[in-house]
Amino acid sequence: MRYFRIFLLHMQEVVEQRGRVFVWLLIAFFTPAILILFWRGAKEIGGWTIPEITSYYLFIIVMNAMLMSHQEEHIARIDIQEGQLTGYLVRPFSYFWLTFFRELPWRLLQGGLGISALFVLWIFLPNWFTITTSPLILVGTVLICILAFFLTFLFKSIIGILAFWMTDTRGLFEMTNVMLVVFTGSLMPLAFYPQWLMHLIHYTPFSYMLYFPVISLQGKVPFTEMTQGMLMQVVWIAAGIFVYRALWRAGLQKYTTVGQ
Repeated sequence: MRYFRIFLLHMQEVVEQRGRVFVWLLIAFFTPAILILFWRGAKEIGGWTIPEITSYYLFIIVMNAMLMSHQEEHIARIDIQEGQLTGYLVRPFSYFWLTFFRELPWRLLQGGLGISALFVLWIFLPNWFTITTSPLILVGTVLICILAFFLTFLFKSIIGILAFWMTDTRGLFEMTNVMLVVFTGSLMPLAFYPQWLMHLIHYTPFSYMLYFPVISLQGKVPFTEMTQGMLMQVVWIAAGIFVYRALWRAGLQKYTTVGQ
């Protein structure tokens, strides 16, 4: 119940700043929109049809808004470097779940706006979309999206608490953002990459954050491969929990030692 109240408090904050959420969604729309125009002018797109590539980038916009967490800067700059973490350590709840329910309202509102915009586009431009009609695949995609959110949240939390050992995290965050753009399929579908690179990325957690949910929604992944992908997501989540806990324990010792 206490975490639900924390969620409601932060939901109020998010609703108060809904204009900023709308602006972020517009900013997230620009790059995929340019890429859609680029690929629509290409003669060959690696075996993908124009509606498939168009819907891919439109789904990437929504998935990015709904699944990609952005709490790492708050954790690093405000909580750790400015010392606000001290107040959370004496409270009777987990700092991990506090940041989770602080981030969740932003994803729900921003994702909801993205889905609404996508629905309007689908009404007026139905030929732009390719989406699975299988109820089983749709249910599997929902589960994949939930796991993807946990995966991105864990990854960004780990990046954030690295501030225990760093005085300037801007370079780390910028490098992380570049990696995510390239390896999550935001720049282009991973199927367009060289085979060796695509297979390599599939052994990392990045392809399961955005690319895997999007191609599952498009119906490009058989159900047997979806279950394998979900298993990989669970494995990476478990690995992320282990790494987060180890860094958190070591970081708290560093945090108290330097007197932040």
